[in-house]
Amino acid sequence: MTELRYPFSALIWDYARGIAGTAIGIVILVTNEWQNQLVWLFVGLTILFATYTIMTLAKNLARFRVSEEGIECGAFRKRAIRWGELSELVLRFYPTSRNRKKGWMTLTLRAKPTAAAAERKKSITTKVEIDSTLPGFSEIASRAAHAARENRLSVDRVTADNLAALGVA
Repeated sequence: MTELRYPFSALIWDYARGIAGTAIGIVILVTNEWQNQLVWLFVGLTILFATYTIMTLAKNLARFRVSEEGIECGAFRKRAIRWGELSELVLRFYPTSRNRKKGWMTLTLRAKPTAAAAERKKSITTKVEIDSTLPGFSEIASRAAHAARENRLSVDRVTADNLAALGVA
């Protein structure tokens, strides 16, 4: 079993954006009069930035355990997918430049549990999302593609192209 975490260096700019946005929003809210209707825009933006910061914290605390049986992850809410229960594999690339050479990927895995597991957990599907900033991302994507092939899942063309770009057949 391999345990992986997002490195702090990959999240530092997310923390900086979230904390700066929240702080600026709070300063604007404290210094303005509440009769001004524009203040409600900053209430919304402050809540948005605070939520972004909390999501970054959850990503920072998350631990991914990858084994031959499946993948477990979570910080506040634990989720687990057994490779034999994998029902959907989606790999997307989000470019940050016009030439599409820079960017990040997001791997989304979904599993529909067996009938016995569904009765115990009372949940229908389990979803795990992983960003390419996680060390070992390509190995996880490769293992997930192997599980999808074993489960005879079809993937969309975009996912197939992105897997090929990672070097996964």
